[in-house]
Amino acid sequence: MQNANKLDELLQKLVDNTISKKELDCLTELIDSSDMDIIQHEIWAKHWDKAKKGNLPIKNRKDQDSKILLQKILNKIEDIENKKKVRSFFPHSSIGFWSGIAATLLLLAGIYFFNQKNTELPTTPIAIQHNLNSDAITLHLDNGTIETISENGKRKITTKSGNLIASQQGNSLQYSGVETQNELVYNTLHIPYGRQFDLVLSDGTKVKMNSGSSIRYPVNFLAGEERKVFLKGEAYFDVAKDKAHPFIVNADEMNIKVLGTQFNLSFYPEDEDISTVLVEGAVVLYKEGADLKTNSASQLVPGQSAEWNKISNTMTIKEVDTDIYTAWIDGYLVFKASPFYNIRTKLERHFNITIEDKSGRLENQIYTATFRDETIIEILEAFKEDTPFEFIQEGSKIIILDTNTN
Repeated sequence: MQNANKLDELLQKLVDNTISKKELDCLTELIDSSDMDIIQHEIWAKHWDKAKKGNLPIKNRKDQDSKILLQKILNKIEDIENKKKVRSFFPHSSIGFWSGIAATLLLLAGIYFFNQKNTELPTTPIAIQHNLNSDAITLHLDNGTIETISENGKRKITTKSGNLIASQQGNSLQYSGVETQNELVYNTLHIPYGRQFDLVLSDGTKVKMNSGSSIRYPVNFLAGEERKVFLKGEAYFDVAKDKAHPFIVNADEMNIKVLGTQFNLSFYPEDEDISTVLVEGAVVLYKEGADLKTNSASQLVPGQSAEWNKISNTMTIKEVDTDIYTAWIDGYLVFKASPFYNIRTKLERHFNITIEDKSGRLENQIYTATFRDETIIEILEAFKEDTPFEFIQEGSKIIILDTNTN
């Protein structure tokens, strides 16, 4: 009962947008350890009803503080939701419940910014949710609908009034950009491990999505406003030129700003580095919130890469062979003097498998190799020729055995 009362109190603060960071941590711990039926059907129900009716007392708070806090709340809820999804005993109906909480928080964010008469977009992206255990490509529409996309399918996506938004033709989804809008409406495309997909934005920008990636983007860009999208994972951008509307890709703390160019961006949350490789044109890299009038930005020229290390908060710019970084577009897996722990991660994403090295001998082995149509078994057999080892396959898991093979 004490936990229930505390939950009730903290959820009310969440709705009021007055919850502190410490209280938020407490709330997420209580949610994670409490009876879900009580939370869903008793405690949260009244707050959810209040949110739907628009009875939301928003108290004053500095604009930037609210943006940061709301983003942290969304990230917390996403972490809990993903954790709950993998528990086999957890009821499927509760997944929608957690989505409801996320939707409510989005509503809170919108109402707060409206009340503050602030038309500036949040500088941080709304949390991109991605269930990598799924093998389906999914499209999350602005109304909360989640559609599954078949790589061989054809479909048209329209507004409620019947106006065409986008059309799918096989492995490509193309937005029309014909409908005039006064506000940004976002879609989010999720590509699971083992799959790739092409996206054409409303301005004609082409985006090739690699496996295990998500991108959040406006259905239509607004006249007079910058073109900004949010990426997790890896993608190759061929940006449509428009000097009046700079194109910006946000990857965690880093923004990549261009007018018209081609570049590869890799930002998997589990990786230490955010990697940008410029193929054509020019890009400017800067941290989210930086003042570009100062010397806080770095510019790349074709043939250069920028590695932003999230741990050390440093950037390294160097000359590279861009073909190595973009070969995945044509189905190649290229490794040049790469340690096996990096290769293993890329193989897991490419084939939607997990690789466990019980030998303890391979992780720091350096390999140079190129593959295209080989199976995962054929690739591992090739590595065995250099460093002998034994492995077994159990479903989607590869186990490199702990043996004394020389």
